Amino acid sequence: MPYLIVYLAGVAIGLAVMRDRWWSRLAVALCWPLGPTAFVIVVMILVLAAAALWPVPVLGAGALLGLVLWALL
Repeated sequence: MPYLIVYLAGVAIGLAVMRDRWWSRLAVALCWPLGPTAFVIVVMILVLAAAALWPVPVLGAGALLGLVLWALL
């Protein structure tokens, strides 16, 4: 539910602040959540590329992260 409130607040601010035509404002408001999604996708692609280029350090870091999470949980 808080995500919906943040999304609607961002849409309202975007629609109020922009000085373009209504259809341009509507397109930006509808595409607004794609920014964080694009960030997550890019980071995932970079991690996969790093795993392909340097498998041993990435596997070691993954094992270390797994041990830290196991110890904390």
